Amino acid sequence: CYIQSLEWALKQKDRVRNIAISGPYGSGKSSVIKTFIKRNSDKKLKFLHLSLATFKEQLNEQINNSRNSDIETLRLIELSILQQLFYHEKDKQIPDSRFKRIKSHKTSLLFYYSIGFISFVISLLFLITPEFLSKFYLIYLPPRLTPIAHYTASVVTLLGLFFIVFKSSRALKSVTIKKLNINSAEIEIDNDISKSILNNHIDEILYFFEVTDYNVIIIEDLDRFEQTEVFTKLREINQLINNSKKIKNNVVFIYAIRDDMFIDKERTKFFDFMIPIIPVINSTNSNEKLLAIVRKNDYKISTELIDNISFFIDDMRLLYN
Repeated sequence: CYIQSLEWALKQKDRVRNIAISGPYGSGKSSVIKTFIKRNSDKKLKFLHLSLATFKEQLNEQINNSRNSDIETLRLIELSILQQLFYHEKDKQIPDSRFKRIKSHKTSLLFYYSIGFISFVISLLFLITPEFLSKFYLIYLPPRLTPIAHYTASVVTLLGLFFIVFKSSRALKSVTIKKLNINSAEIEIDNDISKSILNNHIDEILYFFEVTDYNVIIIEDLDRFEQTEVFTKLREINQLINNSKKIKNNVVFIYAIRDDMFIDKERTKFFDFMIPIIPVINSTNSNEKLLAIVRKNDYKISTELIDNISFFIDDMRLLYN
């Protein structure tokens, strides 16, 4: 039933773009999502999974050291979302992004770059001042080979110039002017004018979805921080993505949240479609599941002990632990 509901919602991309899978902790929200991805047969759906569970302790430590915890929490959550979004993809898929990472170059590639650079310098010197090279006995050619050498040097020089211009054009795109100082006049462009990190980098986000094929973004554990403002930001970004003429695919955001995160009509403010997950385990039937596991593995555990501890087990995750 859950899988069918999710399949139906994803087919309504023109109307349904923000989906919430709600339920208490341990109800199986993540399991439903994983099962859906595993069974999915639509090759057009490209999933990208974002989770903030591992960032909770790190965020709490930074928030405790800040003066304005609410604003700082929101900024750190947005930063984590942005990091997971861009660090998930390879550099070659987003070559024009201003977010640069450390690249590991192979020794063979560096070797070819070195050979190419040396060839470019020698060819350029040969075309400009051929007597300079002959003076140091670097290159001495018979007169009959001079036209061939001149042609080869011209080709190598043109290829080298093209490579330099090609690399420089992308490097210049990532250069941003923050401060201009002309005599006593000073113009400063502050990157932190907006408190929202996602708003500051909306052009990067739009570029990411323009050059990649991801059209289903799964966001989990966002409700752990009790910040409803971030859902508003994400809904606005989703609208900008889907309204952009540069992005061909409709993008759907799927959120896994707690039932009590939003009250009454607030849910319709953030989400277009909701799938409530009903827990299959609670304190009244957890003893049956525990007994089944005990009998299957032939554990020497008394039924009385199982009945006593089952009153304190009300979700599947705790039961398995």
